[in-house]
Amino acid sequence: MISILFALLQSTALTAPPPPPAPPWTAVTRTDATTGATSTSALAYSADRNARLVVRCDRVGEPVVSIQMRTRAGLAASGDHVVSVSVDGAAPIDLPWEFPGSATMNRGTVAVTKLTEAMSKAMSIMVTTKDGEQTVSATFVGPGTGTGIKDVLAACGYELGVVPQPVKPAAK
Repeated sequence: MISILFALLQSTALTAPPPPPAPPWTAVTRTDATTGATSTSALAYSADRNARLVVRCDRVGEPVVSIQMRTRAGLAASGDHVVSVSVDGAAPIDLPWEFPGSATMNRGTVAVTKLTEAMSKAMSIMVTTKDGEQTVSATFVGPGTGTGIKDVLAACGYELGVVPQPVKPAAK
């Protein structure tokens, strides 16, 4: 019995704890082992940890930056509708976002440029929308400095405050 307990204690002592999560708005790059496609994202969790706000660059074919809000409860799939983003208590930026199911996102280049420029130096970001008839609202700490958001934009060839030009199609 003691040998079993001793072996159990040894095995738990050798197991390292998982690394702590990155600080809010730290850009992190991941590569899909199968496809080699990369994504870079920076995010912050709401104070109650029931939602996260993500700025993400996906490099699969044409590079695309999106802003996403994901909630613990999920968001129902539906047609595009308005999401309000208020930065530091200023008037909200109301834009249509996609609701593909489980989250909401905006990947329009003009919208992403407007939102990332506003969010980049924010101290507080409030996102509000509707999920069916229910209002969903979450407040996130802002990056304060634009570093993480700028890193995500740069990973996709975007520049803060500049609407990217469309990628030219490959010659046939």
